[in-house]
This record gives sequence, C-alpha cells and structure tokens, in this order.
Amino acid sequence: MPALATSGLIAALVLVGAIAPAAHAQPGVSYQIPPDNPFVGRSGAAPEVYALGLRNPYRFSFDRQTGDLLIGDVGGAQREEVDWIGYREARGANFGWPCREGKVAGPVGFPDPRCPAAAPAYVEPLFDYLTADPGPDAVTGGFVVRDAALAGLVGRALYADYFSGDVRSLALDPAAPGDSATGAVLAELASFGEDASGRLYLASSSGNEVRRLTAGSTPGTLSSEPVAGPWDQPIALGTVPGDPGRLLVAERGGRVRLAVNGAAQPGDIAEIPDPPGVSTGGERGLLSVAAAPDFGATGRLFVYYTDLDGDIRIDEFTAGLRREILTIEHSNEGNHNGGQLHFGPDGCLWVTTGDGGGQNDEHDNAQNLQTLLGKILRIDPDPAGPVCHLADLPGGVGDGNGDGNGDTAADTAAPRLRARVKRRQRVLRLRGAVAYVRCSERCSVAAGGRLRIGRRVYRMRRLARSAQTRPRARLKVRLTRRGRRALRGAVRRERRASVRLRLRARDAAGNRSPLVRRTVRVRR
Repeated sequence: MPALATSGLIAALVLVGAIAPAAHAQPGVSYQIPPDNPFVGRSGAAPEVYALGLRNPYRFSFDRQTGDLLIGDVGGAQREEVDWIGYREARGANFGWPCREGKVAGPVGFPDPRCPAAAPAYVEPLFDYLTADPGPDAVTGGFVVRDAALAGLVGRALYADYFSGDVRSLALDPAAPGDSATGAVLAELASFGEDASGRLYLASSSGNEVRRLTAGSTPGTLSSEPVAGPWDQPIALGTVPGDPGRLLVAERGGRVRLAVNGAAQPGDIAEIPDPPGVSTGGERGLLSVAAAPDFGATGRLFVYYTDLDGDIRIDEFTAGLRREILTIEHSNEGNHNGGQLHFGPDGCLWVTTGDGGGQNDEHDNAQNLQTLLGKILRIDPDPAGPVCHLADLPGGVGDGNGDGNGDTAADTAAPRLRARVKRRQRVLRLRGAVAYVRCSERCSVAAGGRLRIGRRVYRMRRLARSAQTRPRARLKVRLTRRGRRALRGAVRRERRASVRLRLRARDAAGNRSPLVRRTVRVRR
C-alpha cells in the first residue's frame, strides 16, 4: 500500500457537514457474521462470539508474525493475567472467569451452575501476578516485540500495570515466562500501540503523553522518546496500514487524531458527535480505534466507545459519515467495558468486551453465550463484500476447511445458492426488493441490485448475511434515497420500472457460487 500524504489523508477524513444517522445494528445489515465463528448455528448462542470467560480484557493484540493473540485481562481481588493463545486455539476457547482467576480458583465455583463440577478445559494464562494489597492494580496488555532495533526483546511479550506503568517482558513459554523489567515506565499506562513497521508506542491518558519505545542501554531494556503533542487524555493507539510514519491516537473525550513522523497533526480526523456522545466517568470513554485494512484507499476507521447512556458502541467513520456497527447494552455499571478493536490477519474485526461490571461477574455474562459481554467477538463490518474467514490464514481452522468435522481434505466445492424472488413486487412500498435464499451448506450471501427507469439506472444498497440449508433467509436489497425519489416520480407518472438483483454465496473455505440474477417488475 503506498504511503499516504499528510494533507491528503486529513482532507479525506476531516468530518464536515451532516453526520449520517445510525440505525440499531442488525446482523447481515450493519455487519456480517463470519460463518466459521465457533457458535454459529448453536441455539441460544450469539454468533458474534469467538471466545468466552473474560473479566475485563482491556487490551489485546495480534503477533504480527504469527497471528497469535496476546490478552491482558484485568483481575479481581486476586490475580492479574496475561493470556497468549493461537488464533485457531482461541476458537471457542473458555478463559474461565469467574470460575478461574489467573491460575487459581475464581470467586465463583461449584455448585454455581456457571462452574460445573466437571469443569471444561479453561485456557491457562501465560503469566499472572498477585493483586497488591491495598492495590489498585490493572494489567495493560501489550504486543509481542518484532522491532529488530529492540535488542534482547524480539519475540518476547510486553505488558504493564496501568497504575505503576512499569513495562515488563515475558518469554512466550508458560512453563518459564521469565518476567523481567525493561526499565521503561509511564504512569497510568492506558495503551500500547504498534505502527506499520512494528515499532512500539505507549500512551498515558492522565499524563497526556504518547511515547515511542526505543532500545535501552543494555539488551532487554527499553527507553522512550516523546511523540510531540499537545495531547488531551490519549487513551488508545492504532496502526495506519502500510504507512509506518503515521499513527492514530484516540483521545478519551471522543476525538481521533493523527501523528506523523513523531508529531501530532492539528485538528482531528474523526470526532464522535452529540448524540450519541461519549460518557467519560469511571472507566468509560473513547477506548479504541482501528483503521480498516483498506484505509489507504477508503479512509475507513472504527472506534469503540461508551455513549451517554453508558452503552458500548462500535462505529465506522469515513469522510463526512458515521455508521453504527454494533451497540451492546452496558448502562448498569461504569466499569469493565473492555475496549479493544483490532483487524486480524484474517481481515475480520476482533473485539474484546468486559463482563458488564460490578464484581465477581454479578450480572452473569462471562460464561453466558447469549450475551456479548466478557467475550472475544469476531465480525466482518463490511455488510456488502465477501465475508472474512479463517481460511485466509495459514492452516485455516482446525482441519483447514472451516467445517469443524476434523477431516483433512480441502474444501474446493462451491456452495449451491437457491433464490426465490417474486417477479412482481411493490418495491416502493417495501423500499426495496425481497429475495428468499438458502445454500447447500452454511454460507454468506452477498446481494446487490439496480433500479432501471427508462434509460436511467440507480444503484441499490448492497448487503450480505449468513444463510443455512434451511430455513430460507430473507434478504431485502434496499433503494437508496435518490432511487426512492426517482421511483416515486415514476409511479406517479405511470412509467415502467424494474429491478435487477444479483446474488452470490460464499462458504467458509472461500468458495463462491455462480452469480444468480433475477429481474423484478415494479408493481404500483
């Protein structure tokens, strides 16, 4: 991806004019569910869930070399923990909260129904440490070091405690993690960050500092240098894909700013408007920012924040537009909001959420597959394109074809897509055209269309959603505002109009069906 010019990027992203209204997120409309998520199709389970049993995974990251996940999960009264797990092993994994806390028994145990006597195989942390008495303590997860300039630390994982700010390193070996101080300290360390070349950064929200980590005086130690501000409570850092000279900086109050070559740029490139607004009491605020993999071409970025009602929201920003992706109810408590977004090497958006707050998982979320709290979530925020999937990664998932049956044969068969479309529909009244679809296997169906009135053609909104072998899934390809106005005029003048729909399915292994086309005549 070519480097981005500073002026061009800012011009493309400064939010001006009207902000697009956001509807409540609906799977298949605001985002897609990757069909290889582990709980897709399970009755009573939220299909967005990729892993469960977390307390407050405030920060996590992907190892840029292996794709493994490094998670800092804030503990309760006993332990703070750092988890390290492969992306395949994390599929459906249970990290144990509140039945486990770090490497010891958690505050809730048998006979509580959340913690059966025959306990499942909970993920064992890479490392945990005692919560200090009188505390407070809160782990901030970092990154696996891949910056060759940081001698003695390459391949080791960094983490810190939010309150002490002492940056420490771990070997990726649960039997001997070799917890070591690096000498770098930044009080109230809210976030680590990584740029496109693998250089690492720190942010302190209370100290209003952003710093780049540099090599210390001896191998295995670190120093740091400032990223020039001024900053207003910098709380999260995001990579600009393909451009190592730039870094996204989220400020707690609701702004996303850009740093270029070690210095803040004037103004912001995104700001959360009121409404929905940002609540900043307790542990709330704008908590994370992630740029889309195609950021250089589209300028799309995603933010994770708590709105004025305390609910968790994920929104997409592009130039002049805001689109709501997902809202999670969280109004009862101000703590345990989680708060990290990352695009994984599979192209999906990965999200960590807290357990809903209070103490000891009192709202019963972490082990509850019906909720999105206390989880790792995995979604595709593009409602129109081909759905992301683990088959994009080396080794795929489990057996390599995403069907979970343990065989070793690669899936090369395209899904068969069956579509039932009424040939005459009241498109204006429906505000779109409806199709009923199903696949020969679990799949994602992308749909689009064009409205034709005489010689004029109007594009319709694209969408995608998951489909099964049965029952049929209902898709509505909606008119744009411009197309609706044109069709209203055509109906009034009794002009003929038609819609041409295009549908295509894709399975978990990435195989695509032939394109299906259907024509709908507009009824008055």
